[in-house]
Amino acid sequence: MQVAYRTEVGHVRSRNEDALLARPELGVLAVADGLGGHAAGDVASATAVQVLDEASLTGESTEADLRAAADAAHQAVLRAADEPDRAGMGTTVVLVALSDGLARVLHVGDSRAYLLEAAGRLVPVTEDHGVNGYLSQALGLDRGIEPDVVELGTPPGSRLLLCTDGLTNMVEDRDVAELLGRGDAQEACDALVDAALDNGGVDNVTVIVAAF
Repeated sequence: MQVAYRTEVGHVRSRNEDALLARPELGVLAVADGLGGHAAGDVASATAVQVLDEASLTGESTEADLRAAADAAHQAVLRAADEPDRAGMGTTVVLVALSDGLARVLHVGDSRAYLLEAAGRLVPVTEDHGVNGYLSQALGLDRGIEPDVVELGTPPGSRLLLCTDGLTNMVEDRDVAELLGRGDAQEACDALVDAALDNGGVDNVTVIVAAF
């Protein structure tokens, strides 16, 4: 497995409210996107990723393990939001455990995972939690979370993409499929991020690519 990752602030935002976790030696990957327009989105995403990193997850982690880690991250963001200047902060997350040709994917919010099959077909793995640009779930929101967890195969020649909406709002799926299939994992990762920036880069953009 090859893993590549990159995060950029983009051309409009003054700070990067995305965060990522890449532990390929453990088979654990995640991206998080602090809610735009909310206080301390960067604190929310960084807090969530830190808690996930400390959760002792591995590629063998079960669905229950992933859910427990996500809940711990949710509670940590809630606690961090007790500061007056952080009220209302929250973050999306998509978290993956990889082992032996299998991926377990947990997500909350509208950060996404896609699988590019060896034949070149792009398959959405996650379904956004939200309608018309408004999130119905995020870590740190006081209404609670109900993460979705999906298990899928990652056969040789396939690629898994984790990304924030700074990519998917800027690059059409057909172009994502073409760019994700380019070169090695790092070349694909760079091509995706560069495309988002070239198309306007109006949001932070974060991408992780795992090539099998």
